[in-house]
Amino acid sequence: MEKILVIDDSRVAQALLAGIFSSTYELEFRNDGAEGVKAAREVQPDLILLDVNMPGLDGFEVCRLLKQEDDTREIPIIFVTSVDSGDEKVKGFQAGADDYVVKPFYPLELQARVSAHLGARRARVQALKLERLTVFKEMAVAVSHEINNPLTSVFASLHLLQNELAHASETTKGYFATLHGEMKRIQNIVGKLATATKASTTRYNSDITMIDLHDL
Repeated sequence: MEKILVIDDSRVAQALLAGIFSSTYELEFRNDGAEGVKAAREVQPDLILLDVNMPGLDGFEVCRLLKQEDDTREIPIIFVTSVDSGDEKVKGFQAGADDYVVKPFYPLELQARVSAHLGARRARVQALKLERLTVFKEMAVAVSHEINNPLTSVFASLHLLQNELAHASETTKGYFATLHGEMKRIQNIVGKLATATKASTTRYNSDITMIDLHDL
């Protein structure tokens, strides 16, 4: 359930907003600006409904503070206030608000505005996740390629050393087997990485048969 933080010192306003949204969203209430800023940082709500006139920090300053911080700047903020002058509305948007609703408001209108801003936020979050996934995939493909190149050379060298092990001590063969096993682990990790990103894995030279050191 999406979470809305209400920052308003009016108990009447809090009760009204609770009646409108409590069945649809999880609500948090704070009575002053400083507590509201603290709650926004800690709770990380999906949206904030903010009054202008409050004890201590007013709504404009609260909005400015939250929009300046990395952890809270993407949270939509809707001013819900009785302050109705054009200059105050301009101050609200200059502070970074996403919307401005004047009391008394129509509940259905406020619900629609909240729903629209939450929908836009979900879309932004999804777009950011897709962007990060794309970057990860590109990095994974590059890393897989860069690891496979020296890995191919190492396996080829292990194959060429196969004849040298014919008269080697059991200790040397054990070291060699361990090295081969660890290289296979790296190969498997790279293969899983490539599969996860739908990248093509590098094929080793078909004329090289990898030796099974357990049979030595």
